[in-house]
Amino acid sequence: MNVLIVHAHPEPRSFCSALKEVASATLSAQGHQVVVSDLYGMGFNPVASAADFRERQRDDYLFYALEQRHASKTNTYAKDIEAEIAKVLAADLIVFTFPIFWMSVPAMLKGW
Repeated sequence: MNVLIVHAHPEPRSFCSALKEVASATLSAQGHQVVVSDLYGMGFNPVASAADFRERQRDDYLFYALEQRHASKTNTYAKDIEAEIAKVLAADLIVFTFPIFWMSVPAMLKGW
């Protein structure tokens, strides 16, 4: 099985990060293919912007939803976003590891 672990914690020595490591090691030992997207470790940019698209349908005004539709049709998302989409499409199972910040998931994960 192809497993994607999406990890969103800023501290690599945290309990949450330890959970990610144990999950990765356990699943790998069971014979699964494991890929980890450590969002903080990767320096993933969670802020939606025009930089998310290599080709824009409209250069004069950023209508994000329409640009997403255009990028989906033309495969022109930014390379980092394309890489994350490919990981999701290849995954049979997605595991999320994150702390609760202000009664919700971290903004980093929301932006992912």
